[in-house]
Amino acid sequence: MLRSRRSFVRSLCRTAAVFSLDEILAGSSLGVQFINVAREAGLHAKTVFGGEKKNRFLLETTGCGVAFFDYDNDGWLDIFLVNGARFEAKPGKGNEPTSRLYKNNRDGTFTDVTLASGLARAGWGQGCCVGDYDNDGNDDLLVTYWGDCVLYRNNGNGKFTDVSEKTGIAKTARLTPKGLKRWNTGCAFLDYDKDGQLDLFIANYIDFDPKTVPVPESGNCLYKGIRVACGPPGLDGGKNILFHNNGNGTFTDISEKAGIWKTPGTYGLGVLVTDFDNDGWPDIYVANDSTSSALYRNNRDGTFTDIAIEAGAAYSADGKPQAGMGVSAGDYDCDGKFDIIKTNFAGDTSSLYRNLGGNFFEDTTFQAGA
Repeated sequence: MLRSRRSFVRSLCRTAAVFSLDEILAGSSLGVQFINVAREAGLHAKTVFGGEKKNRFLLETTGCGVAFFDYDNDGWLDIFLVNGARFEAKPGKGNEPTSRLYKNNRDGTFTDVTLASGLARAGWGQGCCVGDYDNDGNDDLLVTYWGDCVLYRNNGNGKFTDVSEKTGIAKTARLTPKGLKRWNTGCAFLDYDKDGQLDLFIANYIDFDPKTVPVPESGNCLYKGIRVACGPPGLDGGKNILFHNNGNGTFTDISEKAGIWKTPGTYGLGVLVTDFDNDGWPDIYVANDSTSSALYRNNRDGTFTDIAIEAGAAYSADGKPQAGMGVSAGDYDCDGKFDIIKTNFAGDTSSLYRNLGGNFFEDTTFQAGA
C-alpha cells in the first residue's frame, strides 16, 4: 500500500540543530533573538527543488543539504548550498540552477565564488559531506544526487576538481543493479578500518523511476484529503553504499561484503557517524523513512552488523516505525556516551535515544521533554 506525502524540506547533511517553537519563544524572553540576514550577508541565489505550485513525484519533496566548512583554510567557515532542479519548465543550457559556494569575507558577508571554484553543477542535488580523503590538509567535498555522486578534490588554491570518475565513485553511485538512477541522499566520511584513510558511506532512499511510479492524478495517495505524490512505502528501497579508500586516490565498493545490505530498514536519509559503544571504532546510524532506522555496529574486522532493533534505537518508544529525516548525536546527560537525536516527519515527535552503554539505548523523548 503506497502511503501519501506532502511537500517538505529535509536536511541531508551530517549535523543539524533543531529548535522547537517553545525553545525559540523561551530564548526570546531571555533577550535572545534570531534574525534572517541571508540576503544582507550576500546569500542571494534561489534554491530550486521541484515544482513551485505542485509536486507530482516524491523526488520533488526532499529538498537540499548544506555544509559549513573552511574550504580555503583561512580559519573562517564558508558555506556550500546544494541546489536541485525541476521536471517542468526546464531552463536553457547555462541557465540551470546550480549548487553554490560562498566565501566568508570575515565581516559578516559572503561572496559567491561558485564559478571560480569549479563547483557549478546542475542536477537533482540531495546532500553533501566534507572530509580530507587524500590527506593533503584540504577539505574535499562530496555531493549526492538522484542519479549521481560527485566527489570534488580540493586543490588548495580555491579551486576544486571533479574526481568522481577517477576515484571510482561514479561507477557505483549512478545506477542501481536494475539500471535505475540511484537516489543517493545522506553521506559521511569515516575511517571505518582505522588505516588512516577516510572511507565513504552513502545512504540511498528508493529505486525511483518517474515513468512507473504513481502520480497524484492517477494514484490513490492522500494527505489530509489531498492527492499527493506517493511513497516511500510501496516503493522499492535503495541500498546503502560503503566505499573503502584504497589509499591511492581510488575507492572500492565493499557494501555487500561489509554487511551494509543486511538490514531490515531502508529508505535512508540522514547519516551519522560516531563511536556509540566507546570501543574506539566508528559506528554508523542511518535515519530511515517509514521503517526501522539502522545502527551499523563496527565489528572491527571490516564488517558491520545492524543492531538498531535489539539496541532499542530503531523504533519509537511504543515500537512503531517512524519517518526518520535528520540525525545528530551528543552526550546530553554528560555520562561519557553519545546519545542520538532523530527528527521525524510532520505530525510526529523527534526521537531522543539515551545511550545506556553496552549497545543499548532507551527512548527518553517524553521524559526529557524533547
